[in-house]
Amino acid sequence: MQRFETNVVFICPKCGETAASAVEVPEPDWSAAEQASDLYSEGETEVHCSVCGEAFAAYVNNSSGTCQVKLDDFPLVKISCDLAFYAPEESEDWIELEITGDPYGFFIESYRQATSVLVEHGEHLGAHIINRMVFSQQVTALEAYLSDTLIKGVNSSPDAMQRLIENDKDLLAERVTLAEIAKNPNVLNERVKSYLRSVLYHNLQRVDFLYRTAFEVRVLGTKDENKHLLEAIQNRHHCVHRNGIDLDGNRLIVFTPEYVQITADRMKAVVDRIQSQLIPF
Repeated sequence: MQRFETNVVFICPKCGETAASAVEVPEPDWSAAEQASDLYSEGETEVHCSVCGEAFAAYVNNSSGTCQVKLDDFPLVKISCDLAFYAPEESEDWIELEITGDPYGFFIESYRQATSVLVEHGEHLGAHIINRMVFSQQVTALEAYLSDTLIKGVNSSPDAMQRLIENDKDLLAERVTLAEIAKNPNVLNERVKSYLRSVLYHNLQRVDFLYRTAFEVRVLGTKDENKHLLEAIQNRHHCVHRNGIDLDGNRLIVFTPEYVQITADRMKAVVDRIQSQLIPF
């Protein structure tokens, strides 16, 4: 049976290092859910430090869009959690990926999980809620890939950073004093990194400009591809901020397994195309 889990990041209270691990989450009763707010589960779990290996007893609360984990003995430790999903089943056919610090690896793992959940649960009673969650997670995974890949690539390439500084109007307007440079020689890199983190990565036109400028790589594709992705991002906004209802008050009914899978496949095609054109950083 597949494990329902969330990915967490936290500062280990034992070794003091930043740790990341997968934490088991009690599975909601999908068949009893008629709306997103019905998808709730809670219970005891265990969090492992990926650095020192220490195990911590914890309690998890999972609801339709949020997951919270607290350590029993260290309740003040802040834990960042992803939306809970089924972990992919182990298979000898799968390629083992080292995803730490690997935006592409993280995206592919999310894509695999999305496909697995759709195959197993996409047609069940109440599946429209599951499909919406999977759909929203995949759009988030695309945005995370675009953000992390851009930041990692620019930080690793002085030429890419120079092109951005010279051609992006907001970066061009930044001013750094000699005193700031003397105090912190890395101030330029930090300013650029901070700026790139502030970008809204669902704005694909803006992101396309940044990728073209930094790497001479396009994010946008054909007119048909762009239309589908831009509509998907708008639908994701309605899912996350309006509980699946559009601005006219209509409940979105597009989240069939076919639509969610096609959207995931198109996003993967964008990511694969970008990845194939990037110089290894």
